[in-house]
Amino acid sequence: MNFGVFYNTYYQRFVRYAFYYVNDLPTAEDMTHDALLYYWENKHRLPVDTDVLGYILQSVKNKCLNYLKHLQVEIEYSKNHTKLYDWEIVTRIQTLEDETYGTIFSKDIMKIVMGALDELSDQTRNIFVLNRLENKSRKEIAGILGVSLQKIDYHINKANNHLLQRLKDYIPLIFLFLN
Repeated sequence: MNFGVFYNTYYQRFVRYAFYYVNDLPTAEDMTHDALLYYWENKHRLPVDTDVLGYILQSVKNKCLNYLKHLQVEIEYSKNHTKLYDWEIVTRIQTLEDETYGTIFSKDIMKIVMGALDELSDQTRNIFVLNRLENKSRKEIAGILGVSLQKIDYHINKANNHLLQRLKDYIPLIFLFLN
């Protein structure tokens, strides 16, 4: 694999991950670029069985931590900060420090998703599965089930909101795997 393919394969997902914490797109892009470039330039020094995704995730995570800690120091010396913003940075730092690479592949996430889907009504679950897992359009689902587009939208939103609520603690990691 050449650098261009490697870069394009991982760039967006790690930008989303970094952006979730630093809330600044250019900074998230720079962090991701630096992490990918560093990995590529030093991969020959790493063990052959190094997990690429895990290595880059740890690198981006560390860059986010360093950035947020630096920002926290700046805020402490600034008289124009709000308590909410300071609290938000502390929370992001704690979340990053508590997060481990193994969390990403945790069976807990799948259990939560399956449990959340089981909690939905049959119709809501069926519509969600057709739309999100079988990639059926809203029109196709309406035709299959004989219901209106508004009803399809209602059930998709209901399922999304339910899953979002159940997965709220895992959202930063889920962003990483969205394409």
